Amino acid sequence: MTSLTDRTSRRRVWAGAVSMTACLTVVLGGGLAGSATAAVAGAENAAGRLDEVDWASVVKPALNCPEPGRRAAWNVVRARVAAVGDLTHDGKRETVVVSSCPSPTASNPMIAFVYDGSAPPPAPRLLGRLGENRYFTSLKVTIRGGSAHLRGKALSDRAPRCCPDLIVSQSYRWDGTKLRRTADKARRIT
Repeated sequence: MTSLTDRTSRRRVWAGAVSMTACLTVVLGGGLAGSATAAVAGAENAAGRLDEVDWASVVKPALNCPEPGRRAAWNVVRARVAAVGDLTHDGKRETVVVSSCPSPTASNPMIAFVYDGSAPPPAPRLLGRLGENRYFTSLKVTIRGGSAHLRGKALSDRAPRCCPDLIVSQSYRWDGTKLRRTADKARRIT
């Protein structure tokens, strides 16, 4: 059984929440919500072609993973869209997908695959593989100023597979025919 004090406290919390919701609705309804909705709708339209693509099946041939036995339940390629932006300066947004070969025991290096923004969704065209010269265990990709920037934890030649010992930052830029690495910096994790 709840006491009168508990019921009064709950009513005050609910009343405050309802008040706050009403205030935000009025404030945001006056223009901010409209522009936010337009921005979200624009982003959804621009990314609409991404919804049609099964990136794991697109990336799998590019990964070139060894084929396991038939009963290897762990053999599922996972891929995530890490960044979208115009890297080739043609006004079309390229898609950067991060993936790695599946493994039953340890992780494999993560690679960023760049797909052409002007290609049709059923058959995206691979423009480049970024980060292959490092053993990334985690990878964040951003696109700024027409360049792709990679940052993540990586393994040096001396590190055990469990324990990344480097923070690596790389940049890539389109030269008209391919993506070229323009920067590669590493520092030890202390």
